[in-house]
Amino acid sequence: METGIDINDFKKAVGSFVTGITVVSATSKFGPVGFTCQSFTSLSLSPPMILISVAKTSRTYSTISQCKRFCVNILDVDGEPIARDFAEVEPEIRFVKHPWKMNSGGNPVLAAALAWLDCDLSETIDVEDHLIILGRVLTLGCSEGSEAPLAYFRGSFGGFKKLSR
Repeated sequence: METGIDINDFKKAVGSFVTGITVVSATSKFGPVGFTCQSFTSLSLSPPMILISVAKTSRTYSTISQCKRFCVNILDVDGEPIARDFAEVEPEIRFVKHPWKMNSGGNPVLAAALAWLDCDLSETIDVEDHLIILGRVLTLGCSEGSEAPLAYFRGSFGGFKKLSR
C-alpha cells in the first residue's frame, strides 16, 4: 500500500527515537553468525521475553529459524566498531575481528557485551519486509565494568549521560 510518505523523511522521524545497539548472534553449522540490531526491546517480565526485528534477507535469521536459539549482545559505548563491523563487514570475518565465547546455550557472546540474553525462539511474525522475533530468555549475563550503553540517534552513534537529580 502506497502511503505517499518520503522514505528519507520516515527514516529521520523514526531515527529521532534514541535506541540502544545490539548484536544478535547464533550458531550455524558453519560457525557463529550475527548482525547489528537496533530494533530490540523487552516484551514481558513473566516469563522474561524480548522482541527483535530483522530483515527477511538476513542470513542470521535463517540460522535462528533452523536452530531455534539466539543471543542478544547489548553493546557499551566503546562498541561502535563492533556495531559497524556486524553491519558492514563480510560475515565470515565478524567473529574473527571481535573476541567472543560460547555460552551454555551454544550461542556466541561478544567479550565486549555490556549484557547478553540467550533466548529460545518463541514466535516469528511476518510483517512486510521484516520479521518480528519473540524470544524467551533462558540465561543472561551483565558485565561488571561499563555503565555506559551505546546509543543510536539519526544515523549516528553516541553515548548516554546520566542526568543529576
